Formats: sequence, structure tokens, C-alpha cells
Amino acid sequence: MKGMGVFVLTLFIAVVSTLNGQYYHQFERKGSYARILSMGSNDYIADPYFITVNPAWISKYDNFVFGDIGSTVANNFESGGIGQFIGVNLRANRNFSFGALFTRRDFNGGSIAKLDPYGLVNETNATIGGAPVTPLDNNVVLLGSYSSGGHTLGLGISYTSSTKENKPANGGSEVGTASQLGVNVGYLSSLSRELFLDLGAYMIFPATSLETQQTSETTFSQTIIGARARAFYYTSARVAIVPVVSFLNSKGSAKIGDQAGVTTTDLPAYTLFSIGVGINYKIGDFLLAGGPSYEIFSVTEPEISGVRPKLTSTKTSFPHWKVGAEWNLTDWFIGRIGYNVSTSKESVQSATSPTTKNEVISTAYSPANGGLTLGVGFRFGGFSLDATVNEDVLRQGFNNIGGGGATFSYLSASFAF
Repeated sequence: MKGMGVFVLTLFIAVVSTLNGQYYHQFERKGSYARILSMGSNDYIADPYFITVNPAWISKYDNFVFGDIGSTVANNFESGGIGQFIGVNLRANRNFSFGALFTRRDFNGGSIAKLDPYGLVNETNATIGGAPVTPLDNNVVLLGSYSSGGHTLGLGISYTSSTKENKPANGGSEVGTASQLGVNVGYLSSLSRELFLDLGAYMIFPATSLETQQTSETTFSQTIIGARARAFYYTSARVAIVPVVSFLNSKGSAKIGDQAGVTTTDLPAYTLFSIGVGINYKIGDFLLAGGPSYEIFSVTEPEISGVRPKLTSTKTSFPHWKVGAEWNLTDWFIGRIGYNVSTSKESVQSATSPTTKNEVISTAYSPANGGLTLGVGFRFGGFSLDATVNEDVLRQGFNNIGGGGATFSYLSASFAF
């Protein structure tokens, strides 16, 4: 708590000492998930990664191609990767920009680009038995923005589906389907030369169904709502105060059909709320950004009559520190470092009978080991290659010199034209 007090005092002094400044920030056209990750999963910087929540950002990253090469499938240099995606944004004219994201089910972002975030297909298959529903993959997100007078509105829409039809020779066919519709909206505004707003919200509707000739139809559905608001308040040409507020809620229901009819039940509900404040300090080619946040995440499992009461598990984190820095080592080579740690209070409930439950409350620390992240960036004209660095190479050497693991653990690339 003493460290928190020093941080708040520093912010206050920065605001008071430069309150009369008149400044406006120009966003650099570079980055993606590897940059965010290597700077401590930083919420307090501008980056094309945030297009996923606020589609209005494509107006700042127009005529821009970006994506993730991802991480290795295993430590044996197999082809392919985890987290791969690609996005492209084009400016049509002074007011309009258009873009698209092509993501897969292992996408490391959120919003409508993320497929089935709470595993609805897996829950459906586990309830029915076997694998009658095919997991969703190969998502397409279409984006558009309109800018006028310092204000930008953005809109995104996505849809993907899968089908699996089983036709046995002896009859009894079944059809399993899955789908997800997503819509997000965003707003960017330079309200003044000191204040820049970043507002985004989205809704996702995953759904599954199984139709058979022997039983009533089984359906699972969820409604996921999320929002994030950020402000960059520039107290000087070098310092911005960045408050961030995020919200996420997921609810759903299942209608399970059998030969006797349909049984309706609620699905587990998820809620996340986060509020933080940080600084964004830039001088020349050096950027320092980060701060603490308060987060609360809860999972509520509905009551099942005769089996268990309603169960709620909660994780409250404070402080959750996300801090990172980057600087130009040369004109083409960038170094990055980050720190991401949290102290949490966890409350976990478990059923002991149809009407009673246990509760265990404990302190938890995350991550269990480490918290430090390293990264590098390579710049060649409009092309950028960003990577998180396996910090173990500092202890045992680069892989091609004598280390035993991959040098770069996650890769992203972008090209501005």
C-alpha cells in the first residue's frame, strides 16, 4: 500500500505542475499482441491490438496490415503456431476506413474476434456425450469507421458457423450445429488538445444445437457483453494520465431434449469488472507506461434442485500491476521490458449437499513464478517485427549458440503503407 501511495502522489504532482499544457498525441503505426505482452500486458498504451474492442481505431491504423505469427506448437520447431491471425485496414477517403480481421479459435484477443470464449461447444458435447457439435474456427470480422471533426465512430460485425450431420445406415440421423454472431461499436474523440477518449463495447452470441429423430432438440446459447473505456489526458508533451475501466458479463441457458421432453437450465454466469489508472510517459524514443488496477472476477453456478445450491467463486485482485517500457536501441532495433503481477483474494464455494456448501478463502499471487517479460522490435521502413523474448536465453544462451529453448516465444508483424 505504501508503493501505491507513492504512485498516486507522483500522478498528482504531474497533473498539478503541468495543468495548463496544450498537447495532442500522434499515435505510432506499429505493434500488435507481442508488443502488448512484452510490455506487461499493458492497458495504458495505444496499439492496433485494441482494434478488437474498438473498431474506430482502424482510422488511426489505416493502410496497415498486421497480425500474429504466434507461438510454437511445441518445443520441437513444428510448423504452424498458436494465436495466428491477420488483419488489414484501408482508407477509402478522408472520412471512411474499412478493415477485416481473420482469426482462429486460439486468438489471443477478445471481443467479437474471439470464438466461443467460455467453451459452449465443449459444454454441449460434454452434456450430450461424444462430439456431435464441431468447434468453431476461421472467424471473419468486418470493420468500418467514419471520421469527422475530430470524432470517429466504428462498427464491427462477425459471423461463423459449423455443421456436423450423422446419417447411420440403420437410421437415426442427427444434425449438430454451432454459430456465433458478434457486433461491436467504438468511439474515438479528441475532445480537446489535452483529452483523447477511447470507448468500445461489444456483444457476442454463441449458440449450439442438436437435432435427432429420437429426442427433442437440444440447444445451448449465451449472451456475452463487454465494454472498455480509456482516456488519455495529456498534462504535458511527455505525460498522459490514463484511466481504464472494463466490464464483462456472460449469461446463458440450455434446453436439453430427451424422449420425455425438454429440460431448461441456466449456464454458469461470468462477471468481470476492472478499474485502473496509469501513466504514459514518452520522451524521444523512450516510452514508459503502466499502473495499478482493481479487478473482480466472479463465476456463479446455478442451483440444481436436489443436487446442489447456487455456488459463487470470486477472485478480487488489488493491486494488479501492469508496467512496461520500450526504447530504441538503434534506428531499427527496439528493446522492451514489462512487469505483470497481482495479489488476489480468492473465495471458492463447493457443494456438500443439495442445500449446503463449503467456502475456502485464501490469498493468491500471480504469476506463481516470474512476472518479468522481455521483448524486441525490428523496424525496416514500414515493416515491423515484434517478439517476446524467452528470458531464459539470458541464463543459458540463444538457441543457435547453445540454449535449449526457443529464443522468441511469441511473434507479431505489421506493415504500414
